[in-house]
Amino acid sequence: MPNFITDTFTPPLLPFSEGGYDFLWEVLSPTSHYVLVRKEKVEFFITIKSKDNNHVIKGEKISRPSQVLFLQQALQIYASRAKCNALFSNLKPSKNSRKIKNSISKDINEQNHTSSDEIYIEIGFGSGRHLLYQAKNNPQKKVIGIEIHKPSLEQVARQRDALGLENVVLVDYDSRILMESLPSNSVEKIFVHFPVPWDKKPHRRVISDYFVEEALRVLKIGGALELRTDSELYFTYAVDTFLKNEKADVRIFKNFDLEISSKYEDRWKRLEKNIYDVILRNHQTSVEQEPLNTLHFDFYLNTDKIIDRFSPKLFKGEGFFVHFETLHTKGNEVVVIKTAFGANERAEHSFIIIDKNKAAYFPNNIYATKANKMAHKIIAEWLYE
Repeated sequence: MPNFITDTFTPPLLPFSEGGYDFLWEVLSPTSHYVLVRKEKVEFFITIKSKDNNHVIKGEKISRPSQVLFLQQALQIYASRAKCNALFSNLKPSKNSRKIKNSISKDINEQNHTSSDEIYIEIGFGSGRHLLYQAKNNPQKKVIGIEIHKPSLEQVARQRDALGLENVVLVDYDSRILMESLPSNSVEKIFVHFPVPWDKKPHRRVISDYFVEEALRVLKIGGALELRTDSELYFTYAVDTFLKNEKADVRIFKNFDLEISSKYEDRWKRLEKNIYDVILRNHQTSVEQEPLNTLHFDFYLNTDKIIDRFSPKLFKGEGFFVHFETLHTKGNEVVVIKTAFGANERAEHSFIIIDKNKAAYFPNNIYATKANKMAHKIIAEWLYE
């Protein structure tokens, strides 16, 4: 994460614009503050925290832009305006830190898929070698890569642009949540290659009962979910999970060579480590569902009352939760509440910004999944109390 540490800091007067960046406003708490930055249509926070008589200034994780160049340049501008004397800095862009030509999406619904589209999806594509291979060798397919690791997104986006692969769509989102947004019986293949096993935190695994249910819903008749892993524990877990389906068509391969392999896979093969493939094929027609919208607030709020009664709170419901974590304010004009909410095993992390007595999620692409809608109801009731 780009950041710098300084022993001198003079907060610049906001708002100001420089180099195509708009620094709009800041909100404070006793321990830190956030500065809202806009670059083109992308908005994100940078944070300032005091530590050992110094100031640590960096990008905020939840709102971090997909392109690290935006964050690096914004921090450089802010450091100059704040007259900082950098004790440490990693803000100098690398030779690969250049603007990505084609965007990285935050919303899969922006792509306007049609029933005639032939769609492949790869979840957690890493270096992108398999993803780009599929796109290059199947130009008639729309190949969607879903990833939350920003360096991987940027690296593959640049390779995509360099190769001119216009059939590649990259999405920066948690696939476990995103699955609910996909149309039923619309996808030919879902690749999950070498996911993090999360043996000590199984609730964080991509493969779960819920994920399999949604995968079978979105796959076309004859479509397949293909898991590839070097973890015997994950392999066993996945087989057990797949077989819970009443009409499961599961096929298993061991040490089967694909047309293309990742550097990670090559390393394990050199060490003679076993590689497992588990393929689940769909044979059922699923009921079509309404397009999944994003959540929003449609009422006015009293910021004074929210500031007065705020304290960290945790609400738990059946299959969902809401956690109000911290409050930052700009007088009584702007309120920013850091929150986590949604399904217990696939939480959303977001801010609620209340500006001019209107509330909005930030980032604003919060899908109306079943768990998110229940959490949103609790959030709205608490805000409007």
